[in-house]
Amino acid sequence: MTGIQWGISAVFCGLFLLGTWVAAYCAPRLAAGRDTNCLLWFLMATAVLVRVVLAATTRGYQTDIVTFSAWAVHAADGLTSFYAPGYFADYPPGYIYVLWLVGKLRSALDLPFDGPYFLTLLKFPAILADTITVWLFYRLAQRQESAVPPLVLAALYAFNPAVILDSSIWGQVDGVLTLFILLGVFFLELSPAVSGACCAVALLIKPQALIFAPLPMLFFALGIARRQRHAWSDLLVYTGTATLLFSLACLPFAGTQPPGWILSKYGATLASYPYATLNAFNLFALTGANLAPADQPFLVLSYATWSNLFIVLTVFFTALVALRGRESDRFWYLPLFLNASVFVLAAKMHERYLFPALALALGLYLASKDRRVLLVFAGFSVTQYLNAQQVLALSHRAIYAVPPHDPLLLAVSLANVLCWLWLAWFGFRRYLA
Repeated sequence: MTGIQWGISAVFCGLFLLGTWVAAYCAPRLAAGRDTNCLLWFLMATAVLVRVVLAATTRGYQTDIVTFSAWAVHAADGLTSFYAPGYFADYPPGYIYVLWLVGKLRSALDLPFDGPYFLTLLKFPAILADTITVWLFYRLAQRQESAVPPLVLAALYAFNPAVILDSSIWGQVDGVLTLFILLGVFFLELSPAVSGACCAVALLIKPQALIFAPLPMLFFALGIARRQRHAWSDLLVYTGTATLLFSLACLPFAGTQPPGWILSKYGATLASYPYATLNAFNLFALTGANLAPADQPFLVLSYATWSNLFIVLTVFFTALVALRGRESDRFWYLPLFLNASVFVLAAKMHERYLFPALALALGLYLASKDRRVLLVFAGFSVTQYLNAQQVLALSHRAIYAVPPHDPLLLAVSLANVLCWLWLAWFGFRRYLA
């Protein structure tokens, strides 16, 4: 990053950390007796305005912007023939529907490709998802009677520098994925059908949703093991809804595709980054392995083998928490721990794969009412912002791999490892000790 970018990042992160500390330790003492619905709409309007201005005036990560632009036009020309042989498209069908609508609107409004209006339109679905998530946190905070005023909690997400950077500046759609993951976790116990539908949509948007696959498996397995009423029927409703929605969404694209084409698409996408880490500031990056081959040896084993070992241990720990824990909020802890663990400890990670953990941390705070969770939220928010900002800044200089011994990479990687260690300790103390 340049000196100016360092200064702006330091100010943003400093203000955000201060705001989170105030929310965790001072806001509960503030009087919040009056209705804040009008203030919520003002907050949301301000957040949208900030995002739209940034979306129109920043070029984003050019590889993603150019790719999404091309996909939008290609989808608008013929949605059912989108996955034509030889055409590069490594996203599953879910977000292609959104890009189809973007392409149709661009054509109807006759927007130039290189203008700010089309750039804003391309980024707007993620901005809309951010806004809905802000509203959702406000409503959840009201429902859970959070110690932190609902408006303050909503503001922590609305003006989170990592969230703003991802959707409005970079131009990515992690906010859309996160919204459906959040809804999937929230409805897991309340409505298996809705939860299954949300998880199917998340998987249709990005393959990274597979990170959270152990959550419903553990949830329903626990219900069946404890012979809870409707456990089997809830499992059938969840899987049936998810499978039906997933299949219907893929059906228009099937055309002349061979059987199992969608599974091959996911497999090819997951295998397309054979690196120990790809600009993700995590444990492997801390060892100097950014863009190192996943099969490169490290301490006897290869990075890929270490990754598989860490994933097995992560699933084992989450299973222990699910089976031995008694607090209901553990089903918010589990997806957060899964996301953080896979990002920090697994291979083939990208710089933005930690993003859903930010919303999940707020969800865990609301469920547990433990204000220490807000500190994890703040820590991961800052590391996610610095990670993505460094990658984005270097991309504007045509540098697409952060140097393996970059000081910021090493510092943020260490911070992520420390945040993960605290999160693991928190889970052990709260649910197992």
